[in-house]
Amino acid sequence: MLKKILIVLLFITTLINVKPFNNVFAEETQPESEQEQQQEETVYLEVTQSDVRVRTGPSTSYAILQINGENQYYVEDVSYKVIGKQKNEKNELWYNVINIINNIEYQTWVREDYVILHYYELDEVFEQHLENEGFPEEYRVYLRYLHTLHPNWIFKAFHTNTAFATILQAQDVLGKSLIDGSNLALRSTRQGAYDPETGQYIALDGYSWYQANTETIAYFMDPRNFLNEKEVFQFLKLSFNETEQPECVQQILNITFMKGEVQIDENTTKSYATLFYEAGQQAQTSPIFLAVKARNEQGVNGSAAVDGREFEHNGVIYSNIYNFYNIHAYSGKQSWKNGLIYAAKEGSYGRPWNTIEKSIKGGALWIADGYINKGQDTLYYQKYNCATGKYWHQYATNVRAAFSEGRMMYTNYRLADILEEALTFSIPIYLEMPEKTALPTEVVLPEVEETVPNEEYYTGDLILDLDLQNDSGHLTGFDIGISYQQLLNRITLMNTGVNIRIERKGAEKSKDLPLSTGDALIIIGDEGESTYTVIIKGDIDGDGIIGTLDYLIYRKALLEIYEMNNIEKKAAEINGETGISTLGYLHLRKYLLEIGNIEQ
Repeated sequence: MLKKILIVLLFITTLINVKPFNNVFAEETQPESEQEQQQEETVYLEVTQSDVRVRTGPSTSYAILQINGENQYYVEDVSYKVIGKQKNEKNELWYNVINIINNIEYQTWVREDYVILHYYELDEVFEQHLENEGFPEEYRVYLRYLHTLHPNWIFKAFHTNTAFATILQAQDVLGKSLIDGSNLALRSTRQGAYDPETGQYIALDGYSWYQANTETIAYFMDPRNFLNEKEVFQFLKLSFNETEQPECVQQILNITFMKGEVQIDENTTKSYATLFYEAGQQAQTSPIFLAVKARNEQGVNGSAAVDGREFEHNGVIYSNIYNFYNIHAYSGKQSWKNGLIYAAKEGSYGRPWNTIEKSIKGGALWIADGYINKGQDTLYYQKYNCATGKYWHQYATNVRAAFSEGRMMYTNYRLADILEEALTFSIPIYLEMPEKTALPTEVVLPEVEETVPNEEYYTGDLILDLDLQNDSGHLTGFDIGISYQQLLNRITLMNTGVNIRIERKGAEKSKDLPLSTGDALIIIGDEGESTYTVIIKGDIDGDGIIGTLDYLIYRKALLEIYEMNNIEKKAAEINGETGISTLGYLHLRKYLLEIGNIEQ
């Protein structure tokens, strides 16, 4: 079923009597005056689902936009600027939008009957705020849109008074800005990053982190690329917020090795979520930020930095040492060990960190003193230190750190239902900004005889990037009805270089069929494959449709005349219910009656 597209229209006008929105855009009419033409200044289109095709002209007779042979679809969480409208020979009204795919600009079309129009009145107070802060117009067009979604959000401008190229040059240093994944176009071929004799890229941290090229660094450093609802969270101020209670933090940890409890002493246990909350309270730093930081540093399954393993340093054997934030884990083949050496020493911040609690709380104080309290109080400033003028004092070498952690922050604020709080964002403004920045799409090698290097297996968190949840190999969070092809399109747009395959009963699934409970999702890389089971909540029978048959199966299971298998039970855990339950059954019934939703 085609989802409706949400078009958010922002009108900036100096007129006192604004014409009602439906009279302005609901049909194709000639403007009554030149003054009325000027009334329409900024129009945005946001796609809430990803199954509406991108057309190259104002009719279905025009081709679907294809890139690398793949049909393109409008993408959720992306704002499109509307630049025109037109009626075709069938008297259908179509909207023309700017559509940026892989950082290339296209002009594409969408039909009126897939559109919901909304009108927002000019907010003069907000306009004055933008003026007082000194935001350039190229920032304001995005901030106005965010203001319509979340009027309580506060946007503060940080004027660096430094040219963009100056800070870019400071970031474009060998070993300072690294990239993982198999997309070779993002890697640098400079001396020390690439060996032209062997055609091999040189890993600078561990075995899968390579120097990012200048264009990639510029893209992730450019704030204008991330002023949307999700990615703006890399600019969120990270001070302590009482609304971030342990249950909010738990949302971040549920599918990680930190989802459970920690033994504090013989008689006391605490959840990891409580420890992060207490650490944030003590350090006056966001507990959600601390949990996201630990998750991003350690991954879903943990690492050598937090499993208490033995290691040797200067002839001494250590064990049960923890470093949840990878503090002092300087780049190298065993960067985790560098961090544990620091954690094992007696000294400040409660070291040695020989318990999980001491590591989480002591590390939080270290972050607060070293970054938050020194002006680097957003994820962005911790990666790109333009706030203090000392471009060397940066938390991470991962060029995507602020981007990926910001997305996690957004997801968990949404899950915790605290997006409508008065959140403050500090957004940097540079002098002499380039017209735009874009990720490179082609590999540019030095002019020597070329040997194609071996691609590395993607080490990013594709599951997290797709906003999915992994529960012991069972993946949830897919849009109901999303097809195999649409999922492939999403991954292509993410530009990770990862391949996937969906199988059903051992054979590849038809790409036009919807994902269904029991499908096998296989992530493929040169070093192997990882297989997960797709779970669509409510789709108990595994046909990709939530329907009457699912309802009957659930009813029989409650009456104990049918025994569900483990995969069916996962699909029956609806809206937070655990296992087969009467409430889960009622949620399914309400969904079928169209009076309730099923959260995926």
